[in-house]
Amino acid sequence: MALKKIGHNKWHVRVSVRDGRLGYPISKQATVTGTHAEAATVEADMFNELKARSLTSEYANTFSDAVDLYVKKLRLQGKLSRHHEHMVGLVSRKLGHIRLEEFTDQFAVYRKHLILSPTEHGKARGSASVNRYTAIVRAVFNYLVDLEIVDKNPITAFKFPKLAEQPRDRYLNQDERLRLFNTIREHRPEILPIIQYMITVPCRVSELTKAKQEQYNSFTKTIYIPDSKAGIPIHKPVPEEMLNYFNSIPSDCPYLFYQKLGEGEYRPLTHLRYLWDYCRKKAGVPDIRIHDLRHIAATDLYEAGNAERAIMDIAGWKTTMLSTYRNKNSLRSAQKMVFSPQVTTTVTNGYIAASNTNACDITQTLRLAAV
Repeated sequence: MALKKIGHNKWHVRVSVRDGRLGYPISKQATVTGTHAEAATVEADMFNELKARSLTSEYANTFSDAVDLYVKKLRLQGKLSRHHEHMVGLVSRKLGHIRLEEFTDQFAVYRKHLILSPTEHGKARGSASVNRYTAIVRAVFNYLVDLEIVDKNPITAFKFPKLAEQPRDRYLNQDERLRLFNTIREHRPEILPIIQYMITVPCRVSELTKAKQEQYNSFTKTIYIPDSKAGIPIHKPVPEEMLNYFNSIPSDCPYLFYQKLGEGEYRPLTHLRYLWDYCRKKAGVPDIRIHDLRHIAATDLYEAGNAERAIMDIAGWKTTMLSTYRNKNSLRSAQKMVFSPQVTTTVTNGYIAASNTNACDITQTLRLAAV
């Protein structure tokens, strides 16, 4: 694929893909007048057209071809994170050689293998991993349906039902938090503000790594997330202890969380997961994942006495999500339990006189069982 500027608002577009039936690349080119974004859209349309032609040929309809189309779409929409691209790449490497007409049966065998086999480290494979693979494959075929390459998606919920997942219940105690933050401060200080925010306010990584400075409102002390995974806009609060950070972001920096490369040069923290993995291992807490911070923040907000509905609103969770994802600890719950006023009792001549102060002083008389 090539997009070359040949004049003012004029672009030469050339796209080439391999056609398995013919055995050599097929290409298409055009001259486009307009902005760079308009030329890129034409380039994507030409690519999809040639790829679809290749997919419908007799010998070139592999799942790898379908993945290429799907990844290209996400990249153009700006929805392809490095983590998701890595996951899609894993699926493509395992299943990319399978022809589309044979894919359903082959994927059923592979999925069963995933469920029954341990990981490369010898541990039992979690249901979430299997569900993630299935979701990626289903999304690829959904796009093929949109392109009218296949009539319907064969990866149905009936044939490939979602496996029950065991929610993670990992919490950071004070000693672990201290070690973790000291390690970040020493080795990767650029990610300290975003980690501090994520452990305080329940967020997804994708909501913050590309967040722009204009999304922060210093008057309402909130961050506006226009395109959350829940499909609704979300306002997230900014804690008092982080106001100085947000108010001191350089005016020429476009991002809320950033790494400074040089004078007036900044980059978003799209590589946050890699920096996080380095720090958590160095701090001696290798079993904590960055997504766990979301659950920890929800737990702390809940135990601080915030209303469940308010927590779910800022997290973008549906009705039952908080009970699933907040970390549960029966000891903490037992110690924080508040009991309603109870009936007070006195014993007189073998009778119990019971008085409930919350029941308008109605007195009940109960006969003691003979001992």
